[in-house]
Amino acid sequence: MFMQICPALMDWTVFLVLFAVLYGAGERGFSGLQCAWIGAVGQLAYMVASLLVGLVLTRRNARGVLLASTLGSTVMGVACLLVTSFAIQLALQALWFVFLSLFFNSFQAFMRGETTPGRLAVTVGRYTLAWSVGSAVGFLSSGSLYGLGTVALSVMTVLVGSVIFVALVRHQRRPHTLRSADEHEDTLSGSRAENARYVLVGWCLVFTAMFVQRPLQSLWPAVCARTGILPFLPGLVLSLHMLLQGVWGHRVAAFAAWRYRRTPLVVLHLSGAILLGLAWLKPVFPMSAAVIIGLGLYTGYAYFAAVYYASNSGRRSLNIGVNECLVGLGSFAGLFAAQWGERLLGSHGGMYAVCGIALLASLLIQVVLASLRPPAAAEPAALAQTLSARAD
Repeated sequence: MFMQICPALMDWTVFLVLFAVLYGAGERGFSGLQCAWIGAVGQLAYMVASLLVGLVLTRRNARGVLLASTLGSTVMGVACLLVTSFAIQLALQALWFVFLSLFFNSFQAFMRGETTPGRLAVTVGRYTLAWSVGSAVGFLSSGSLYGLGTVALSVMTVLVGSVIFVALVRHQRRPHTLRSADEHEDTLSGSRAENARYVLVGWCLVFTAMFVQRPLQSLWPAVCARTGILPFLPGLVLSLHMLLQGVWGHRVAAFAAWRYRRTPLVVLHLSGAILLGLAWLKPVFPMSAAVIIGLGLYTGYAYFAAVYYASNSGRRSLNIGVNECLVGLGSFAGLFAAQWGERLLGSHGGMYAVCGIALLASLLIQVVLASLRPPAAAEPAALAQTLSARAD
């Protein structure tokens, strides 16, 4: 469990920096489109870097990549805090997210190698809890400390990055000769057998979760700034959203009967769409805040399931690379779709309408994928291996 402090602390710095940069952009009078570009350019870089690193990551090289990306992410995070120019900020965001891609992809490869066979769900649940709580602390501390200036936020970013680096250096690794979750399929009593088609379902889940979540994290703080809401309040709301996401994502790790089944997909997508519909009908701060917090139940399940399915079938590092690529693609698509929705409907409530429709469309695709006949039992990972073989 101690190892999970690393993604928690890294996400602390990510959301601390991201909130500060975007709230500051709103205060400086940047347009909604400019804020969208600041939030999206890093996601494009993250998407490309994730695909490439997923091709080369192994259990043996993951630790070296992890250490190098920790240093790079820390330095670039500080640089983003100190820059006020729109053009330079775009360039720094791209470089920062390349290093973040290397960090989160390599950490998941490292994490699987440190996990004993049969413990994958527990590890993924802890990972979901860790990075979500780190994000919650980042949002809350950024909203609270934003008034102290960029120097205080920069110092905090350096200190957190240093702790991550020291923790990774001091960690006692499991010998490579011992089997791990990287070579073993996880099964528990009460769960269905591993089904490689759910790798595709997981990819839909992570894309949709980011499509919905990123506009709320990137555009909503700027909306609050333009309407005179104190920075602490949106920071508090977003931190509660991430906290609920983490706790729920950790909790569903124990629900073996939910794995490789359609019912949880239907219930959670429909519930999320209803919440977003309420926010669209009444896009005032109290309603928006309640809906954003409640959506943590959907994103907590989505992120756990996406990482679990990708980590339990076929070429794990490549599956996770596609996962993380879809994080970038979903963020990019969600930001600009939300902007389009706002312009079409004439208010920021259009963002919620677009996100709700996205949940319903994704649910339809996932149900179709989950209903297809699984690959032959003799080769349960055949589909994922066929998809990943093209990268060889």
